[in-house]
Amino acid sequence: MDLDLCDFKLVKVYQPKHGYRFSFEPFVLADINNTKRINEVADIGSGCGIIAILLSKKYSIKHIYAVENDLEFIDIITENLKLNNINNVEVIDSIDKLPNNSLDLVFSNPPYYTKSSFRISKKYETQKFENTSLSDMLNKISIKIKNGGLIRLSFHPTRLLELFFELANNNFGVKTIQPIYGKKNKISKACIVEAKKNAKAYITIKTPIFLEDYRLYE
Repeated sequence: MDLDLCDFKLVKVYQPKHGYRFSFEPFVLADINNTKRINEVADIGSGCGIIAILLSKKYSIKHIYAVENDLEFIDIITENLKLNNINNVEVIDSIDKLPNNSLDLVFSNPPYYTKSSFRISKKYETQKFENTSLSDMLNKISIKIKNGGLIRLSFHPTRLLELFFELANNNFGVKTIQPIYGKKNKISKACIVEAKKNAKAYITIKTPIFLEDYRLYE
């Protein structure tokens, strides 16, 4: 796999030249206000490890799991951890290997699209589209996260109804929604959704993020 070295202000990361490449979502997902009492964190579908690395660089978190089942991406994560002198991130290849009832906070930037929605290029089949259903992923996460723990996801607005349904089915109450816009006159590109384990849904719509004004890579 051919790689690009991307040099941001806070981190340097390798990612594939072709196929799946991260965009703005990891930087917005990793921009959190309060990390008090957050010791155990998981980044589900870690890709090249960008979210786990950002969290390690920005906050004093005891232990971060980078969960990725693609062997080529596991190698990239390992290289990126060395590149950034990260020693509190553990790479594992399955959600099932996470300790039960252990996580304070879970991050995920899952693929937005289902395979039934598009004609699929074989080149990108395993990278752009869901390989595990949203329902299965949330069911597995619900076993691993503590009572009162948070899950923070980036998701496409066209599938929010499905996301809310599956979160509720797995005992997560939605707490905040934050829409993301490229520009002020455009439709929303994604939403950041936070939900709490074993809590009632009580939704706050947070101030939108406009990427044209956002200090994305700082």
